[in-house]
Amino acid sequence: MTDLSGSSTRSKQNLTLLLAQHSLFLKKRNGKRLELRLANLERTKLRGFDLSQSILLACNLSQCDMEGCGFREADLSNSLFIGANLKHCDFTRANLRGARLYKTDLAQAKLDGSDMRMGNLTMHRRNSEGERDVISREYVTDLSFCNMEEASLEDAVMRKVKLRGVNLRNANLTKADFSEADLQGVVLLGANMDGANFYNADIKDATFTVNDATRRMFQGLSAFTEHLNNLAEIDRLVAAHEEWVDSGGRSGARADFTGRKMKGVDLRGRELSAISFRGADLSGALLSHAKLAAADFNGANLPYADLSSADLRGAGFEGATLRHALLEAADLTPLELRGGGSLPLRLRDATVEWVDFTKTAVPDGLFKGASVRNCVLPEGMAED
Repeated sequence: MTDLSGSSTRSKQNLTLLLAQHSLFLKKRNGKRLELRLANLERTKLRGFDLSQSILLACNLSQCDMEGCGFREADLSNSLFIGANLKHCDFTRANLRGARLYKTDLAQAKLDGSDMRMGNLTMHRRNSEGERDVISREYVTDLSFCNMEEASLEDAVMRKVKLRGVNLRNANLTKADFSEADLQGVVLLGANMDGANFYNADIKDATFTVNDATRRMFQGLSAFTEHLNNLAEIDRLVAAHEEWVDSGGRSGARADFTGRKMKGVDLRGRELSAISFRGADLSGALLSHAKLAAADFNGANLPYADLSSADLRGAGFEGATLRHALLEAADLTPLELRGGGSLPLRLRDATVEWVDFTKTAVPDGLFKGASVRNCVLPEGMAED
C-alpha cells in the first residue's frame, strides 16, 4: 500500500505515476491498481479521472476538484471529501463506509448501490514502552449539507447516515435504505422515493410535499405526524382567513403566520389577500394561482417556493429570501387602492437568486435595493 502522507511536489509526481499505472490496470494492460492509505491529497485537481476499483483508505480529499471522476466499485472507506467538487461523479457500488462528505457538491452524481453505512478504522501505533497498541474507531458516514440535486441513489445503503440539510431535490432514491438515518432539514422536493426505506429515520424540518407517496414512505414517523398536525392547523386558519376576506372582515379572522414553519405547505389557488407570512419558513411551498394581494412576506424564507401565476400585487418581500423560486406568469404589478394611489411590490434587501420570471411583467425599478443574481428574466431585461 503506497503512502502519500504529504502534499509535496514529489508526492504529486508520485500520484501522477500511480494514476497512469491505474489507467493501464483498468485496461488490463499490466498496470497496477491505485492503492493509497492516509494520503493527503487536499485541494488536488483530478477532474475526469477514472478511479474505478481503486482503494483510497482514510485519505484526505477535502476541497478537491474531482468533477466527473469515476469511482465505480472503489473502496473509499473513512476518507475525507469535505467541501469537494464531486459533481457528475460515478460512485456506483462504491464503499463509502465512514466517509465524511460534509458540504460536498454531488449534483447529478451516481451513487447507485453504494454502501454508506458506519465505517470502522483500525490503526496501530507504538506506546511509550515500545509496545504495539491497536486503536479502533467507528465513524458515521456524514453527508451533511451536501448538494445532491438530481443525484441517483438507487439501491444505496445509507443506514444511520448523517444527511442533515442535504439537497436531494429531484434525486432518484428508488429502493435506497435510509433506515435510522439523520435527515433533519433535508430537501426532498421532486425526489423519486419508490421502494425507499425510511424506517426510524429522523425527518424533522425536512422539506417535501405531502402526497400519497410521502404518506406511504413516512408513515409512523413522529416528525411526519407532527408535520401533518401542523398542516391541519394551517388549513383551519387559512379557511378562517378566506371567510374574513369574503365577508369584508365581518366574520372569520385574518391569519397571521409570522415566524411559522410552513415547509411544503399546499395553498394553491387559495384566497390569501392581506395575509401575514412575515418571517415564515415557506421552503418548497405550493402557492401557484393563489390570491396574495398585499400579502406580507417580509423576512420570509421561500427557497423552491412555487408562486407561478399568483396574484402578488402590492405584496411585501423586504428582506425575504427567494432562491430557486418560481414566479412564472405571476402578477407583480402595483395594487390599486380604493382611496386612490397604488401599492407596489417591495423587494428591498431581498435575496433574489435563480428565480424564474418567465412570462412575467416585471415593473420598472422592482429590483431596486435587492440582491438579484442568476435569474431567468423576460427577454431584453437585465438584473441591474
